[in-house]
Amino acid sequence: MTVKIGGGRLEAQEIFELILKADDALKYATEEKAAARARQARDLLAEARREAEAIGNTDLVEQVDRRVADLDALGLG
Repeated sequence: MTVKIGGGRLEAQEIFELILKADDALKYATEEKAAARARQARDLLAEARREAEAIGNTDLVEQVDRRVADLDALGLG
């Protein structure tokens, strides 16, 4: 779980940045590292979902769920 220094939760922008990191992990993965990057993306998305739920941001939860569904559809991770 990511918690800000000082004990606060992540803000919406920081959560969105986790989602973008997950996207980038997949976008820039070589064929040899695709599986590892898909796992990394899933971990980042799981963290983003937890944080989005913690602050009650349903839009970000839906963004995460869409990306996880895309990973599932592609058979990644």
